[in-house]
Amino acid sequence: MKRIQLTSRLLAASILCLTAACGSSNDGTPPGEDTPPGEDTPPGEDTPPGEDTPPGEDTPPGEDTPPGEVPDFPDTPRGKLLEDLFTSSRAGKFRFGYENSLVWGLYDADKMQLVSTNDWFSTIAGAASRGERGWTSDAGATAGKNPGLLGLSLDAMVFDPVAWNRRDVTAAAAAYALEQPGGMVAIDWHTPPCNYDVSVSDFAADIETPLATISVDGQDVPIYAQGGGTPFYAETYYARSLGSSADIPENLKCICKIANDVPIEQGSHAGISARDWLVAHAKYVAQFFREHGLEGKPIVLRPFHEHTGAWFWWGQPYWNCGALLDDDQAVTGPDAYRAAYRTFAEAVRSEPGMENVIFAYSTDKLRKLSDSEVTPAEAKVRDPESLSRDMLRARLVEELTELDAAYVSPPQQAIVAQSGPPSSEMLQEYYLEAYPGDDLIDILGIDLYYVHERAASSADLEDMKRMASAVADLGEAKGKPHALTETGTYRLHLLHRVSKLAAGDSLTLYPAEHVSRWYDTLFDQSLKAEFLANYGLGAASAVVLSSAEVTGMFPGAGQGALTEDWYNEHLLELAQSAGVAYALTWQTYYGGSDFDSTPVYYYVPFQGHPEAENFRRFAQDPAVCFDAMTCQ
Repeated sequence: MKRIQLTSRLLAASILCLTAACGSSNDGTPPGEDTPPGEDTPPGEDTPPGEDTPPGEDTPPGEDTPPGEVPDFPDTPRGKLLEDLFTSSRAGKFRFGYENSLVWGLYDADKMQLVSTNDWFSTIAGAASRGERGWTSDAGATAGKNPGLLGLSLDAMVFDPVAWNRRDVTAAAAAYALEQPGGMVAIDWHTPPCNYDVSVSDFAADIETPLATISVDGQDVPIYAQGGGTPFYAETYYARSLGSSADIPENLKCICKIANDVPIEQGSHAGISARDWLVAHAKYVAQFFREHGLEGKPIVLRPFHEHTGAWFWWGQPYWNCGALLDDDQAVTGPDAYRAAYRTFAEAVRSEPGMENVIFAYSTDKLRKLSDSEVTPAEAKVRDPESLSRDMLRARLVEELTELDAAYVSPPQQAIVAQSGPPSSEMLQEYYLEAYPGDDLIDILGIDLYYVHERAASSADLEDMKRMASAVADLGEAKGKPHALTETGTYRLHLLHRVSKLAAGDSLTLYPAEHVSRWYDTLFDQSLKAEFLANYGLGAASAVVLSSAEVTGMFPGAGQGALTEDWYNEHLLELAQSAGVAYALTWQTYYGGSDFDSTPVYYYVPFQGHPEAENFRRFAQDPAVCFDAMTCQ
């Protein structure tokens, strides 16, 4: 069978971020820049590492914990959860959960029918928050019990528009999860960049009035809601080639501006110090937590995640502060990322009631997967949004590099130059390159998503094990729990659709309007040609797998349910081999129409899905702490 490698531009991008699917919505965020309300996509001096412990924080476990011993965790809610995570992982058990499990879904088990994510939120989660029914989830409907670990995003709770009526419901879900014995909440943040302009949002009317005004060092900082879309992506403001450093969008300078306390030049916060902007948002997070009864709780916060990738504005390529700020004295490189992370975390921890907040640090993949080739048919599976975004990011990083304005990581380059699998020591060096410090970080995490284009392979599993084990070794040495802070397979919907085909059927993967939308985002003809070539198209039109291609990729097509059992053959094996404390998969998004002909995203199977029985077996495995009590 003929196999093809990634194009030169995409291969260059994968080298820069060391992941075979660099930026292909690795955060799992589905399309939706113009998504209607309620269905948006998820959406001073810094203390040097190891020095003064931030106010309110207990002294962390020692960096050199003897093997086999349990660190002396503080006798606080925070310390209790960390100890539970550490000891249960030592016993070969790990917690399982997924993003927005209690608040986003697509299958109404009472009516036994699919519903839109928005309708599910309104009719099921909303009713649960009012005490009109019990909390439930797609995973709970399939496995008979809800996962005890709930993943959430600050942007979809704390910074959601008030008019969308989701903030209180999501906060209630968090409070419910934390009330359960062994319950746990882990929260990320897909924050818009410092130059975000609410006036140009499609939902400006819903967000033009600030949620609050926070004073930082005498400066009043308005806090605006995030009005849908994906402004956190690095390429958001990249609409033409970079002819000079003057063309570099300001969103790519935000990490450097935060680290160097430089004023924001554009957007709704123009003239305000970028550091004060970030501190104000941290203070507002604490205020929201207090207002919703979440103060004093051991909630895991994971800001600025997947920084080793190029898809977020805080990503590694955008740390060359000397060039981006035109200041050879600027705090730069990993020190800039470290300073931004610490600025946010220390500001949160210094707030009343926030002493039990737990901070997690997580990279993306530490190297490109060794099994990176795909067939022409498999290449068609790539979502046009993911492909379009990846191509723009790769081009963006190429142009920054040509301008000597991109940060290039020495430990990353050493891994790329390695002819065989890198040693654990090499992976650990890269993992720790921008580590904010033992005094601040409580949980070591890594985000490991499997590719969409082809079924997960044994080579993938070995690559994932190698990376997760490197983090596990660091966790053991530092006396800190380690986790798969995000993981997942994108292939559930593809398997569902193929399972419904009759023998000899072709399969329309993506409709013409979806392909055209993302084709149109490519501002250069060479990019457009490369985009079409990936799908074997001469013009932007529907992407179709012929019956021969379907049969070649799925030999059992037309014969009923098809499964790949990723949960048992990959996630369970990976989590157990690395001894992780928890594993979190991503969220659901379904717009409510054309379930079998439009992009739909979910990471746990619903009732009736071909993978449902495999998922039930996974949930029942003795190693999996599925509900809140299992690990107690």
